[in-house]
Amino acid sequence: TNGSGVGSAVTEGNALPETVIQNQASLVNMKKHGRLIKSSYEALRFHKLDLFAVMLRQIGAEIVREQLVEAATVLYNGDGNNNAAAKTTLKAAPTYSDLLSLWGTVAPFELNTLIASTATMKDLLSITEFKDAVAGLNFQGTGNIGTPMGANLIHVPSFTDGVVLGFDKNCALEMVQAGPVLVDYDKLMDRQLECASVSAICGFAKIYPAAVHALNYTVSE
Repeated sequence: TNGSGVGSAVTEGNALPETVIQNQASLVNMKKHGRLIKSSYEALRFHKLDLFAVMLRQIGAEIVREQLVEAATVLYNGDGNNNAAAKTTLKAAPTYSDLLSLWGTVAPFELNTLIASTATMKDLLSITEFKDAVAGLNFQGTGNIGTPMGANLIHVPSFTDGVVLGFDKNCALEMVQAGPVLVDYDKLMDRQLECASVSAICGFAKIYPAAVHALNYTVSE
């Protein structure tokens, strides 16, 4: 997308500023995530729980986690069209002042989402403002971790340590899917096995590169 917003006021009779939507040089890289389950008839017959249903739910959750990592990677490194996130390098772990600067940098977009790895999450949650009593009650009551700016803090364990990724979830990224989640069932009669496969094909593309910004620093051991 070319153009970042409505623009300044236009005098009467003059042309309006343009925002051009066009195909990018590098197409969306689609990836398949999935898993195959095999179980003997006996394993299913002698369990009270519906093991297939439990496993399918877990596989669905794992696919979502893999897609989240892929989305975060595209936000940070770009989608192949020279649109990697702009970065600010810090000398130490982020402070509340650094997060406020991040909030200002993303403007006029809304800073409503932050992504961080486990080590980075520990540094963020150690900031004094993150220990606010009301925020703690919200976490204990709902399980949702809030931030002083109202942005959602998403924990992505396998994301790059020492990176705080802040962005507007409504304008930064597009998810492209090749159809719905595909679930297939089959039975191998000669081995008395029941099989199920779950897979999903999707890719991610940046919309407004300016809607995402990263804070980089070295995580202390």
